[in-house]
Amino acid sequence: MPNRPYLGRHVPDGIAMYKPHVSGTEGAVSCNSPYAAQAGLEILKQGGNAFDAAAAIALVLGVVEPHHSGIGGGCFHVFYDKKTEQFHSVDARGVAPKNAYQDMFLDANGEVDLNLTEFSGRSVAVPALYRAMDNLLKQYGTMTWKQVSAPAIRLCREGFYCGFAYARISDTPEAEHNRESYEGFAQLYLNNDKPRQFGELVKNSDLADTMEQVAEYGVDWFYSGPVADEIVRQVNKYQGLLTKEDLMGCAPKERDVVRGTYHGDEIISMPPPSSGGSHIIQLLNILENFDLKGMGFHSADSTHVIAEAMKLMFADRSVAMGDPDFVQVNVEKITSKEYGKELASKIRMDKAQEYAPTEGIEAKEYRGCTSNFTVMDKFGNVLSQTQTIRNWWGCGVVIPGRGFVMNNTMADFSPKVGVRTTQGLAYGMANAVRPGKTPLSSMSPTIIMRDGKPLMSVGAAGGPRIITSTLQVILNILDYDMMMDSAVKCPHMCCLTLDQGLELEGGFSPDTIRLLRQRGHKIVETSDFGELLVMPNGILKLDGTFFPGGTSRVDGGGGALSDHGAVAIDGLCFL
Repeated sequence: MPNRPYLGRHVPDGIAMYKPHVSGTEGAVSCNSPYAAQAGLEILKQGGNAFDAAAAIALVLGVVEPHHSGIGGGCFHVFYDKKTEQFHSVDARGVAPKNAYQDMFLDANGEVDLNLTEFSGRSVAVPALYRAMDNLLKQYGTMTWKQVSAPAIRLCREGFYCGFAYARISDTPEAEHNRESYEGFAQLYLNNDKPRQFGELVKNSDLADTMEQVAEYGVDWFYSGPVADEIVRQVNKYQGLLTKEDLMGCAPKERDVVRGTYHGDEIISMPPPSSGGSHIIQLLNILENFDLKGMGFHSADSTHVIAEAMKLMFADRSVAMGDPDFVQVNVEKITSKEYGKELASKIRMDKAQEYAPTEGIEAKEYRGCTSNFTVMDKFGNVLSQTQTIRNWWGCGVVIPGRGFVMNNTMADFSPKVGVRTTQGLAYGMANAVRPGKTPLSSMSPTIIMRDGKPLMSVGAAGGPRIITSTLQVILNILDYDMMMDSAVKCPHMCCLTLDQGLELEGGFSPDTIRLLRQRGHKIVETSDFGELLVMPNGILKLDGTFFPGGTSRVDGGGGALSDHGAVAIDGLCFL
């Protein structure tokens, strides 16, 4: 996919002009929503730093994308603090309640009960998003909760216009199930019991009240005050296991980042219990043994090699990963160059292979939930965050009078060894349920450094596709010299197993598809709706200028702040 020219640079005579890439020198934001991008840039324009902007963006995403994330869920983030020149990663995905137990999702016959794993209070982990952002703001930010909450509260009070992703996801079996099963869901997230319509005005005064009270009284009020009581009461009404002590004890964990290199650039990413960072480095180590650039972008050879590397990675992920506080995870081996070379030697250029047992497994359309955003500021700070309530609308349980829905994060534990989750993944005992344990995740917030300076910050949403999509953004820039906007918007691919098939978004050439089939790949061409399910975004920094890119698969927005005070989001400029 060709790059569009930016700022008039490198435009040969006789070439038609395109809308330029969004750019700016004073900071940039990339996320799933122009509303959230505008909020982050508003904070940067007021003099805030990347961490102030992150808190504002996190709240706004929960307002305008309540199907993906919110204060009833959690997050992972990786960031670079310019002042200390240190990298940090924070695990705030949410842990299992103290009353959780291994067989909590099995029925009387010992089989997995999907109603328990996906649509019940039992699927709720401790919501940690607010606590994580509070810690970030207190330790690294410069603004108050009143300041950073203002954009989200304003959108709740005055309303925002429903985006196309919100509208379509309100017309799904999940939304219908929640409408029928949980009080308050239809009133909050639907329009007179019917799906939202694109462009309709949406307000949420209950959530505005909640955020105003948190801004006034502090985040402790959320975790130990009346909101906590209401969360416990409502979740346990639907077979939940939460206690107020679980909420009061909510404490995100700072963990050591995982590091690797790719052709000399440094990769810094999220460690376990996220599998994303370790496996992105593993994938890059495998692919470093091939000349991807020489093979050509989206050629049969490069697509084949990348697909085989993905299958090798997912085979390891199913057995090797879990919460390192509970199981031993050999990150050093997974991220080593030697192991990458060993895996690369298994790849045959003439034949697609299977690397994990998949008998009887059919391809699944796993949900593209979750929301990622990234921020870079003029001070040199960088943050990438992925936040989630796990499924569309989480478990569907709404906290009355508070304006938010609870997560179903517990569904990412192994309900039973070898049983595949609704996202098409199988796990072993390393990811079994334990009290206080974080379930395994694919979330992959990542920062890349070149010559000791931030080059880009990336991440994605979309279930297991998070890992593979983030990988492709990195490859598109480092191997194929794309700008970020092109890197996130071009067609992406994903391959978990041979049997489940090689997913290709529209845009791969018929010749490439034909040659891949000849090598034994089972091609799964995604539908238009399927393309909603992978949502990468990121920021590239070149020569002091920020170039954000927001996915077009949802209501993505990449925005930047100029030195004369103008804000640009996907080509639209305003003061």
